Amino acid sequence: MSAELIHALEQIEKEKGIGKEILIDAIEVALITAYKRNYGSANNVEVYIDRLTGDVRVFALKNIVEEVADPSTDISLEQANKFSPDFEIGDIVEVEVTPRKFGRIAAQTAK
Repeated sequence: MSAELIHALEQIEKEKGIGKEILIDAIEVALITAYKRNYGSANNVEVYIDRLTGDVRVFALKNIVEEVADPSTDISLEQANKFSPDFEIGDIVEVEVTPRKFGRIAAQTAK
């Protein structure tokens, strides 16, 4: 995805009267489904589309715990503190998990 996506969404907004934010939100939801389908993940994930560049990023939501029982849903406080020293046990951290080839999947989903 790229600035071309943003331009296309702006065109749809003008022609169809559908707000760009509504379109982006719908694409983000579709991309979460595509991520889970293609990567077999039942994790809590979030997808963000940069409103200026069209770049897509995928984040896993992980619980900060003392002892990691499931690495797909948990992260140690020590690891979380590499992102920010302000995290505490019980917080949730977003860890980027954007796959290399996800741009292609994102483009197909958006179409």
